[in-house]
Amino acid sequence: MGYVFGFALLVLAGAVVVLFAMLGQLSTRSGGGAAAGTSGVRLLEEARIGTTPSTWPAGLSGAGEGPLRIVLVLSTACSSCRKVADQLVGGSDVADVAVVVSTGDAVVGAEFVAANGLARLPHHVDEGGDWVRGEFGIAISPAALVFRDGMLISALAFTDFTLLRATVSPTRQRV
Repeated sequence: MGYVFGFALLVLAGAVVVLFAMLGQLSTRSGGGAAAGTSGVRLLEEARIGTTPSTWPAGLSGAGEGPLRIVLVLSTACSSCRKVADQLVGGSDVADVAVVVSTGDAVVGAEFVAANGLARLPHHVDEGGDWVRGEFGIAISPAALVFRDGMLISALAFTDFTLLRATVSPTRQRV
């Protein structure tokens, strides 16, 4: 009986370790790690800086043109992304912002755009995240892709649009 109890306790302890490892990975992928001990905005080192996309989706035509543009990558499965979408609806400083909604299902992505009032911004529903991952190497959200004349000059993970804007604003002023 003692061996069975010991074995069950060992299996339970292993399951708890795996659960915490999975939660940590989820937090990192969703940008949750960006807020811990930092300003809430961090560089995405895996991004392909200097890349000009081979194609722009129809909903983002013109999003890469101009001296400085920001393309936000949001996900339908991310609670931080919903908070960012709420900030965009209430914000007035979004003239240079476009949105890519990364989702597993195009219908769910379209519902996210409609439910969060993002239809007024240039936007693209990126089924499977294929365009963002394929063109720029970005696989987390929320993320901000900063373009100058169509070329990716910076990629940032963030959890608050106001903090992101404060980070990008000095760059906008220099342009």
